[in-house]
Amino acid sequence: MEVNTNFTNWDWVIVAVYLSATVVIGIYANRYIKDMADYIVAGRSLKSFVSIATMLGSEIGLVTVMYAAQKGFTAGLAALHIGLIAGIGCLVVGLTGFIVVPLRKTGVMTIPEFYSQRFSPGVRILGGLMLSIAGILNMGVFLKAGGIFVTSLTGLDDPNAVNIVMAVLLGLVLVYTILGGMVSVVITGYIQFVVLSFGMLLCCCAVGSPTDRSAGKK
Repeated sequence: MEVNTNFTNWDWVIVAVYLSATVVIGIYANRYIKDMADYIVAGRSLKSFVSIATMLGSEIGLVTVMYAAQKGFTAGLAALHIGLIAGIGCLVVGLTGFIVVPLRKTGVMTIPEFYSQRFSPGVRILGGLMLSIAGILNMGVFLKAGGIFVTSLTGLDDPNAVNIVMAVLLGLVLVYTILGGMVSVVITGYIQFVVLSFGMLLCCCAVGSPTDRSAGKK
């Protein structure tokens, strides 16, 4: 079956270079890991702008962009309520330090560690298991969506292609995360933020509005 796609060899090269550079930079970050604090919380030394950039780079992914585009297409400006609510929530937390500031004052590096301080080691284990299972299930949805999108975009019509793409993406992330810890995550997240920002800006400028395109055709 012939699959229609505009994905060329140059596109494959761009993807390969981007993924390779991300992994190499993430692995290189291993040289800055000196203790457990560096590995888990990047030494608690991140500046605000770096923290915000890497958070956005991690949170704004394929599902977020495609869902927001589809929601905007079907609901128009009404779809802005999703981003508006999220923005207000982040602003309130940033201005008041709600939960975040008291949690940092405890000196813990993980939420399960806080459970151990506040309750007991048993609660720490239970909480860690619950967070791990919930995180794996949640990320599994994003990983599957990403695999389907990549195979559809590139024209890979092999039924096993989705599983292969998922395995490759997961393997790349695991390699640089395990070797470089949170420092690696911060650096790669920052790079993703830069690429996403310029990429979305260029795409929005290239696509334009449907009204303008319709008027041009007439």
